[in-house]
Amino acid sequence: MPRSSIGPSRTAINEGDRQLRRTATRFGDELRELRLRSGISQAQTARAVGVARSVICRLEQGDPNASNRIRARVAAALGADFRIAIYPQGSPVIYDRAHARLVEAILRRTHPSWHAIVEAPIPGPGRRSSDLRLARGDDIVLIEVETRIRAFETILRELADKRSGVEAAMQPARVHVVLAIPPTRHHRALVGAHPRIVASAFPAPAADLAGALGSSFGPWPGDGILWLATAA
Repeated sequence: MPRSSIGPSRTAINEGDRQLRRTATRFGDELRELRLRSGISQAQTARAVGVARSVICRLEQGDPNASNRIRARVAAALGADFRIAIYPQGSPVIYDRAHARLVEAILRRTHPSWHAIVEAPIPGPGRRSSDLRLARGDDIVLIEVETRIRAFETILRELADKRSGVEAAMQPARVHVVLAIPPTRHHRALVGAHPRIVASAFPAPAADLAGALGSSFGPWPGDGILWLATAA
């Protein structure tokens, strides 16, 4: 079942806590190494930032509950920079209701002969995934669902990267990419503003895609845009 924004996500909570513990451990190891290399004791470090020595000890042991203010002050005392960063690795675990309804609408139209996987992992580095992957025979179809496209070029790059990852791991399968979007005025205008790009990247007619989705036989017609209202 597609994930939605209703209620807490256990996946997000568990994964977020795991990342925090891992980051805190790495920070503690690097802090201790830097302090020892500088010839500074835990007590000296603690006095420099106005905390008890036990706080420095907990930091070096990887305590995930230490405040970022203390981490930053300790880093400054040792002549280092403390930075907070975020690195995109995969698909969000939070999806809005419109996104979930689109995925469900596609699944309702999909013939049982297609093997469907929601949030199918993409082989390769990171934790990338495709919103929906269909497989039958030699055809693999990666369907990306967007409720509102903002940067058309970004979508094209993401689809190309995901196709490459699946092709490299699942040869000699034929891998196709499909962009599923609601037929809003915004999307119609966006597609109309890039006719050559759309014709090159998504040559298969939407009617052919819909037909292949509900069919029990035949090859997939190719890359294309699947116009799909959430009420479908």
